[in-house]
Amino acid sequence: MEKIARRRFLGSTLKMGALLPVLGTPAKLLIDNNDKDYTPADIPDRIILTVTPDLATSVTMNWRTAGKSGDNLVEYTVADAHPEFTANAVRVKATARAFRFGNISALNCRVTINNLKPDTLYAYRLGNESGWSEWMQFRTAKSNTEKANLSFIYLGDAQVGIRPLWSRVIRKAYAAMPDAQLIIHAGDLVNRANEDKEWGDWFAAGGYIHGSTPALMTPGNHEYIHEDGNPHLSIYWNEQFLLPDNGPANELLKGSCYFTDVQGVKIISLNTQMIEEALTEDLINRQVAWLHQTLKHNPQQWTCVVMHHPVYSTKKGRDNKKVREHLKPIFDQYSVDLVLQGHDHAYARGMDKIPLTGGAAGSRSGTTYIVSVSGSKMYETEPMEWADIIGSHLQVYHAVNITNSTLAFRSYLATGELFDAFDLVKEKGRQNELIDKRPSNK
Repeated sequence: MEKIARRRFLGSTLKMGALLPVLGTPAKLLIDNNDKDYTPADIPDRIILTVTPDLATSVTMNWRTAGKSGDNLVEYTVADAHPEFTANAVRVKATARAFRFGNISALNCRVTINNLKPDTLYAYRLGNESGWSEWMQFRTAKSNTEKANLSFIYLGDAQVGIRPLWSRVIRKAYAAMPDAQLIIHAGDLVNRANEDKEWGDWFAAGGYIHGSTPALMTPGNHEYIHEDGNPHLSIYWNEQFLLPDNGPANELLKGSCYFTDVQGVKIISLNTQMIEEALTEDLINRQVAWLHQTLKHNPQQWTCVVMHHPVYSTKKGRDNKKVREHLKPIFDQYSVDLVLQGHDHAYARGMDKIPLTGGAAGSRSGTTYIVSVSGSKMYETEPMEWADIIGSHLQVYHAVNITNSTLAFRSYLATGELFDAFDLVKEKGRQNELIDKRPSNK
């Protein structure tokens, strides 16, 4: 049975579209005061699996090493309970790229393993004779079918308090959903785009989870620097995350605008920073045109978009007008089911009160919008017309389970208590029906 949050301060203040009381956030929660040494070594670190266009037959492995000698290798095989399974391992050479930034000198390694068997547990390790990682395990997705069947974890901004406080959220989420097919990160993974210590904290906080469940991430504004007045994606992003190369043909969108099809669901990453701060209209138009084509030729039963800046925000004055003007009409046109966002450092969801672009008076969009946060940085909120529920000063994670025509969305506090819940029910030729299942004390 799901544990339900019944704390008085939540139950008495959280109403439909209501505002939670603003609690002071101690400064110490916003600062990661540790002297952890993240110097690269011979033994691989910063190990992470990232999504490919088809997770049933492939996965990408990324890691870092000091790279002092030898080739960088992956050994993998079908997992077995008998420890002698390692004798069957296949060895593959990885691509290694020299990385030098500040006082950091390392090799960033990656390899995409193809021709895997669907729905199969694999074991793998990374490194060479100078140092190997432990053997880790992951399961490939099932082959895409007409009837969707997918489970995933969704996390909003980690950004601040990554190692001391975000760690408990990703670990609790994984403990609750160890068999999730992927983990979605909706931007602002760190606070300072090119700060190695923060990336070290992010990898340390997730630990072996990063190497066990493929990640799908989209960059937020804090993954960008503006040293010359223009936005530049973190030098770390494409060096440590190899992501699908099926987005628009533009270097400024590489590794941030892409999609994967997994078990009847199309999941699309959009780069909203390159809409809000695009240097040219052409850059916006390229992403918009690509999104049209991607959705126009979409055979998947469900469609989910992941992006950082919300179409609808949790406080007046935080309006992302360009994002809404360029993207919402497309979401409406192609009946996108779910839009997962971050940026506002609060939780909110809405559908029923959102109008359909160009629709008749009283018509609703049919797309469900979520805003979330998982780190310790919190913003104030206020009642917003679009939102069915808003909550502030809470670290949350989300479990999404899709089974054929039903999408079950559950939001949990960092402590594991059920905070919000709804089902989306899909019927061909009609807009999704949202069934509110939030706890009775909300």
